[in-house]
Amino acid sequence: MSALGARPTRVAQKGGLGRALVLILGTVVWPGVAQFLAGARRLGAAVMVAWVAVLLAVTVTWFRFRPDRMQVIDWLTDPSVLQVARITGLVVSVLWMLLFIDAWRLALVRSLGWWRLGVISVVNITVVALATSTTFLGWNTVTASKDVVEQVFSETEVKSPLKGRYNILLLGADSGSDRFGLRPDALNVVSIDATTGVPVMVSLPRNLQNVPFPEDSPMRAVYPYGYNCGSECLLNAVHTAAANRTDLYPDSKDPGLDATIDAVEGVTGLKINYHVLVNMQGFSSLVDAVGGVEMEITEPIAKFGKDDAWKQVYIQPGKRKLNGKDALWYGRSRVQSDDYTRMGRQKCLMQAMLQQLSPEQVVLNAGKIATSSAEMLSTNIPASELGAFGDLALKAKDKKIATLSVVPPDYSTVTPNFEQIRADVAKLVAKSERQQKKSTQKKPAKTAPTTAAPTTQAPGATEPTESPKAANNTDDLAASC
Repeated sequence: MSALGARPTRVAQKGGLGRALVLILGTVVWPGVAQFLAGARRLGAAVMVAWVAVLLAVTVTWFRFRPDRMQVIDWLTDPSVLQVARITGLVVSVLWMLLFIDAWRLALVRSLGWWRLGVISVVNITVVALATSTTFLGWNTVTASKDVVEQVFSETEVKSPLKGRYNILLLGADSGSDRFGLRPDALNVVSIDATTGVPVMVSLPRNLQNVPFPEDSPMRAVYPYGYNCGSECLLNAVHTAAANRTDLYPDSKDPGLDATIDAVEGVTGLKINYHVLVNMQGFSSLVDAVGGVEMEITEPIAKFGKDDAWKQVYIQPGKRKLNGKDALWYGRSRVQSDDYTRMGRQKCLMQAMLQQLSPEQVVLNAGKIATSSAEMLSTNIPASELGAFGDLALKAKDKKIATLSVVPPDYSTVTPNFEQIRADVAKLVAKSERQQKKSTQKKPAKTAPTTAAPTTQAPGATEPTESPKAANNTDDLAASC
């Protein structure tokens, strides 16, 4: 008896090798066709009709509701939808595998000869292997997406855009056994137009002193004149200072983080919607998970600190594909450099990751990315907002990113003019919005090429490049990197 029905008439014997291949390959494009042609007509017809019905249902649903990109991303990041897709995909794949196996059985007729039987077997094994690997890849991708959403985006509070913009604070976390608390040494506010996705980036140095707190901040009662308790009271120390202040932030899961957000709002004048805390070691794992990131290195980057200067190991100038460890050194090294050059490199690294991370890499490395993302990210962005932010990220992918960094010589980090900083941030946002309106109203006119100012070529570099420090204040981050 057939594994999937009554014994069929083996018409493969009549048609030879060609007919046998039709039975196997036909199952790829139209499941059930092998059983129908080989005699199990009821079973074959039922499967064929079911397959056509599924395709028609998907097509009609798509054209009936016409989901936009945001809705599709919402579906792809909804744990309940992902769970249904995962189980459904597994069931369909198992049933399809059974049809392949039965088609193989129907095609194996001794009178075909040993070499024809070998060809049929090789073809079927190849098809089954491809189908199995595709099923595994799909299962792995869906499972990884579900895990990331549930582990990282577990908050539920949705915050509306403020004045048409989302302001998101990105913090690079630095903690260790030799220090108390968490030291967010990289602080960047990404302000995104809620309609167009055009971003601007404001970067604050870790050593900014006397940072003010807004009037409604609990820290204002403790530091009414700013965080002005000496040279050790830097912006990145606010988290440590408020880490245990549940008296100031009684409902907070992380008082130090809330105090840091208050300080950033006081400096920039931007109200923060959400935050993303990036663990540096997790970031290193993410870079490895996607196969590295390509960077143009303009000068040797030290891969050691002040305590292990004897190593004298460098990332050499030139176009390099950095692994996770080297990418971490690129973004964090301060030996023979300074905080402000490092800030520029960090922006260039984020820009490169944004441009180089492709959907293919995400699918093929979904498991590794999921693991590194869970280690790397902590955020209060809720899962329900992933569709909106995913759509904005795709809109921003090819847009120019204007940046402003509160660094010398334009700004003092010891006695900052915070009124000037807030005014400059407001101008940057307004300028970005004006430029976006112009670009949507008319196509940019062609202009004659201009000759760039000469730059100093770094040792070993193949061509002149901008210094990463130029990325601190620019209208086009990609061009400055």
